[in-house]
Amino acid sequence: MDLICYAIKLKNHGGFGMPDKIFIIVSLVLIILVIRIKNIGIAFRSINTLIHELSHAFMAILTGGKVSEIKLNDNASGSCTTKSKGKFKTFLVSSSGYIFSAFFSYLLLYSLGKFWNQYFFYFFLIISIIALIFWIRNLYGIIWTLVFASINFALILIPNAISNFSNYILLLFGLLILIDNLIACISLLYISITSPKKAGDATNIAKTTKIPAFFWSLIFLAVALFVVYKSYLLFLPIFQ
Repeated sequence: MDLICYAIKLKNHGGFGMPDKIFIIVSLVLIILVIRIKNIGIAFRSINTLIHELSHAFMAILTGGKVSEIKLNDNASGSCTTKSKGKFKTFLVSSSGYIFSAFFSYLLLYSLGKFWNQYFFYFFLIISIIALIFWIRNLYGIIWTLVFASINFALILIPNAISNFSNYILLLFGLLILIDNLIACISLLYISITSPKKAGDATNIAKTTKIPAFFWSLIFLAVALFVVYKSYLLFLPIFQ
């Protein structure tokens, strides 16, 4: 059953419906414009930063490593300090950030029109609390994560807020993470060419695998573009 039929069925039963094509287009344009505004853009882009850094953290834990600290910086950059034993585990931790952010954005967009998408707000609240308790220690990171957690907590508490607005909010979150991750991958590719020793995750993987950072940056960009294409196919029925 395609997205349109599913949305019509839900609407007829008083359930969750897909945002219409006008809202999708407006959201896409606004996100592209907003992320270019210095302070406001950084605040919104930090959502992707949080997901990216927590991907490193949870992968480290899953592979038996340790997480020392996470930083969310006031320029939308971030870092996650981890310790892992073995090259393969280090590889998994270093490669998880860009890849998980890409697929997580797709999951948010895929959830539109589904009754279970309301649980993402609980997910955001829980991971924010975990990050605050165990890992985030810098001032901007603490303040931003507290605000983000409070917004999700308020949406959970306000009657009918999730049922009425979840699709629109998750559409914005999904597109924001999708676009910001793509831009970050393009930027990483450029850095891996001009300053390969400063290419972040790609440099870390290069040290582990002895394969140039440029190659891994291409892999990250390819994954990001693949998810963009899959997201395009996801919305295509709405515009037909």
